[in-house]
Amino acid sequence: MMDNNPSSLKSVSSNPYLKYMGIFLVVIMITLSLDITYFAKGVSNEPNEPNISNASNTSDNASLNNQSSESLKQLSPSLTSEGPIKVVYQLPVKQPVVYITIDDGWYPNEEVLKLMKQYHLPITTFLIEQAAQKQPTFWHEFVSAGGRIEDHTINHPFLTHLSLAEKKSQISQPIDYFRQYGPQLDELRPPYGDYNTEVGQAAWDSGIKYIVMWDAEMENSTLTLRSSPGLKAGDIILLHWVPGLDQEIIKLLNIIQKLNLGIADLTQALNGEPLTICWLKAPIPVPKPAIPLPKETTKPTGTPGATTTPEIPRKPGATTTPGAIAIPDIPTTPGA
Repeated sequence: MMDNNPSSLKSVSSNPYLKYMGIFLVVIMITLSLDITYFAKGVSNEPNEPNISNASNTSDNASLNNQSSESLKQLSPSLTSEGPIKVVYQLPVKQPVVYITIDDGWYPNEEVLKLMKQYHLPITTFLIEQAAQKQPTFWHEFVSAGGRIEDHTINHPFLTHLSLAEKKSQISQPIDYFRQYGPQLDELRPPYGDYNTEVGQAAWDSGIKYIVMWDAEMENSTLTLRSSPGLKAGDIILLHWVPGLDQEIIKLLNIIQKLNLGIADLTQALNGEPLTICWLKAPIPVPKPAIPLPKETTKPTGTPGATTTPEIPRKPGATTTPGAIAIPDIPTTPGA
């Protein structure tokens, strides 16, 4: 039977030990409630970024490092199919030609278009849809200059870390978007060279015929070969749309010209069509960086507000007539 004596209730409420015990029990109950809620949700609140450290230890996901390194398959391009789809690193040699491909698309370069038009260069670009959406006019000009656009996903994820539905979306959505630029895409370059049988099946289901890898890469003025000591006929060369791409292409073209190789259309070669080939008869001059003009400066003189003529650099020992401006030697481009 409960004790309803007011004095007894008063003594309980005034006991600090009992008060702290009550607070402690409330905290325990709240903590248990939060834990139960968290475990009930499972991993639904985890971020979408793939956790590379927890990737499967199969060869499909091997050697992924900080979202930029290459898989073992890239270093040993012996795989020719993945599921129903064909995988190519280089093409059979029917003529002494190589193939130029450019990835991503974040930095369109008008000078590249000029080179394509001047030398009739057949170039294939594997575009990220989100990058292409930034400059649609440029990519129409790229196609008009003889270029081809192919699939590089929506936003460049590791495809092997996605669900099957996400794989298909990443591959098929750009195909729909790029219809505005010409024929339907049928080539895929998986970001980071990351693919497996499931990626191959998703690509095939989306209408892709080829997973196109590469056997050579031009970066920072250096040509790197994956499976041979030097550039050879049949190689697929990788570049990226980065600042200064036009300079990289000119240097690459001069390497190709020195080896008496041509540049052919990748899509035509894959489909067994007659090849459009660019043959360079002579080296292409590499433009030298322009000399920056000195900025006009204002210095204190006898006349308030007067400005001084910028000082022009001149060769040591040269003299000038008082009041005359010495013109520096401007390097000229051979053949320009």
